[in-house]
Amino acid sequence: MRKRGMWLLLLVFALSCCLPIVGLAKKGDGAGVKVRARVGGQILIEIQSGDEISFEVDPVMNPEDTALTEILVRTNAAKYSIVAKFGEFLIGDYDLIKNEKFFIRSKAPGSGQGIDDWIVPKDEVVVLKGEDGRTPGEVTVVEYLLRVDFTVPSGEGKLEIIYTAVPEF
Repeated sequence: MRKRGMWLLLLVFALSCCLPIVGLAKKGDGAGVKVRARVGGQILIEIQSGDEISFEVDPVMNPEDTALTEILVRTNAAKYSIVAKFGEFLIGDYDLIKNEKFFIRSKAPGSGQGIDDWIVPKDEVVVLKGEDGRTPGEVTVVEYLLRVDFTVPSGEGKLEIIYTAVPEF
């Protein structure tokens, strides 16, 4: 009888240990996993073509010349803009920008706003504003026009343009 009581006690103990496990396995109950993801914002800008521009102009035979740059942007931002910063464009002490001989315009690849008409760039110019983002890559075209006459001295001028993509997250 004593053996039987011991087995009974052992059985009750074993069942009481298993009840919480059995209780979790009831229908409708379950264990849950909470998942959280953080996605970092990125914007990449690359000059796809037109990273070096050469104009060959003169007041008589070829008073104007055009060229273009294609700017590729990849981003997961909702919207973005492209800003261009212009240095001085000098032949000696004659500034082609200040004397309104150099012009730009741009074409938006989608819903953004480019520069429709030729403008003389001053310091910083927004060449693309409010373009839809979340793109694996789209190209903005910036066009340049150099127009000379006899007021422009002969010689060589150099200009550096820095493009920056600005995300709107």
